[in-house]
Amino acid sequence: MSSTLSPKYEPDGVKRRAYRKIWWHIIPLLFVCYGVAFIDRINIGFTKLQMSEALHINATWYGIAAGAFFITYALCEIPSNLFLAKWGARKTFVRIMFLWGLATAATAFISSVGHLITLRLLVGAFEAGFLPGIVLYLTYWFPAAMRARVTAVIFVANAAAGAIAAPITGWILSGLNGFLGLAGWKWVFIVEGLPACVLGVITFIVLRDRPDDAEWLSDEEKAAVKSDLASEVSVQADHSAGLVRQILANPLNYLVAFLFFTAICSNYLLFFWLPTIVKESGVASMVNIGLLTAIPLGMGFVGAVVLSWSSDKLKERRWHLALCFCLISLGLIAAMSTQNLVLMLTAFAVTSFATGASGPLIWSIPPGYLSQKAAPVALAFISTLGNIGAFASPPLLGYIKTVTGSLYGGVIAIAVLSAIGALCIAFAFPERAVRVRDKHLDGLEQA
Repeated sequence: MSSTLSPKYEPDGVKRRAYRKIWWHIIPLLFVCYGVAFIDRINIGFTKLQMSEALHINATWYGIAAGAFFITYALCEIPSNLFLAKWGARKTFVRIMFLWGLATAATAFISSVGHLITLRLLVGAFEAGFLPGIVLYLTYWFPAAMRARVTAVIFVANAAAGAIAAPITGWILSGLNGFLGLAGWKWVFIVEGLPACVLGVITFIVLRDRPDDAEWLSDEEKAAVKSDLASEVSVQADHSAGLVRQILANPLNYLVAFLFFTAICSNYLLFFWLPTIVKESGVASMVNIGLLTAIPLGMGFVGAVVLSWSSDKLKERRWHLALCFCLISLGLIAAMSTQNLVLMLTAFAVTSFATGASGPLIWSIPPGYLSQKAAPVALAFISTLGNIGAFASPPLLGYIKTVTGSLYGGVIAIAVLSAIGALCIAFAFPERAVRVRDKHLDGLEQA
C-alpha cells in the first residue's frame, strides 16, 4: 500500500457530510486556540527588546527564561494527555487555556528575572499537553487517511500566529508604551494573554468529546464515522499490560522525537531570536522590527499549506520531510553568510517555510503506527523528548551570544543538526513508520 491513503478511497455522501460538519465544528476553534497558545509562548521574543533593558537581563538569562517554559511543559505532558483520555477534551482544554492565559497576563507585573523564570515555568506547566492533546483529540474524529491534512491545518496556526503576532506585538510595544503607566512590554503580556481565558470557556461550551456526544451529527453520520475509525489497524498490540514498556522499547518513538527536537530548535531560533537579529541589523523602530520579522515567519504558513498538500496529494511522507530539513539547514547557513538584511531575511524565509511544513509532517506519522490505547501516553512521550530541544536551544544560544557577542556558532550548530535529521529520515526511518494501515482502504486497494 502507499505511504498514506489509497487513491481508490472515496467516502460516500454520508461520510462527506459528516466530516464536513466535524471540520467546521472543531477545526476553526482549535486553529484559533493553538494560534493564541503559540503567541503566548513566543511573545517573550518580542518583549525582550524592551524587557531586557528594563529588568537588566543579559542574553544568557533571557535564554534561560525563554527555555524554562519547556521544563514544566515537558514534565506535565503525559499526565495532561492521560487526563484528556480519561476526562475528555472539554475539561482538559478549559483547564489548560484558562490557567495559561492568567499566568501569561501576570507576567506583566514581574520585576526581576527570577519572577520571569517563575512565570514561564507556570505557563509551561499549565499549557502542557495542549498540542499532543489536540493530536490525540483529532484521532477521535478523523480516520488516518484524512488526519495529515487536518493536523496540517492546526500547525498552520503556528506559522500564521507568528506572522500575525509580529506586527501586532511591534505596535503594542510602541503604541501602548506608557499607557496607564505601563511599559509596552507589559501590555503585550496582558493583551495577548487574556484571550486564552475567554477561548478556554468557549471550547468547553462548543467542543464535544466524541462523535457520540455530537448532537449536530445524525445517527447515520455517527455510525459512518465510527465505522471508519474502527476499521483502522494499529501496528502495535492493544494490551494494557506492558503498555509503557511497549512505548519505551519502540525505536520509532525515539526517531520521531529526534525529528521533533530538531524542528523545534530551528523553530524557536526564529521566534525567540529573529526580532533581536533584525534589531541588531540596524532597524530601530519596534513597528518596523515587527513588520520585517513577519515576512520570514509568514513563509512558515506557506510551507505548512503547500508541502502538507503535496504530501497528501503524492501519497508520500519521507522525502517531503527530508526536503524540509535540508532547506532548514541551507537556509540557516545562508542567513549567517551575509550581512545584507534583504538576503538574510530571504534565507530565514526559506528556513521558516521548511520549519512550518515539518511540524504537520512529523505529527502525521505517530497515529499511523500507534495503537489507540498507546497513543495518549506515546504522543506525550514523543512531545516530551522533543521539547528538550526547546529547553536546550534558547539558553545555549543565549550563552553563545553572551560569550561571543554573536549567534553565529549556535545557528550553524542547528544547521548541522538539521542536516543530520535529513539523513536520519532518508536512511534510518523505516517504511512502515510512514504507512497508514487501514483495513477498509486495504480492501478497496485489493478490489
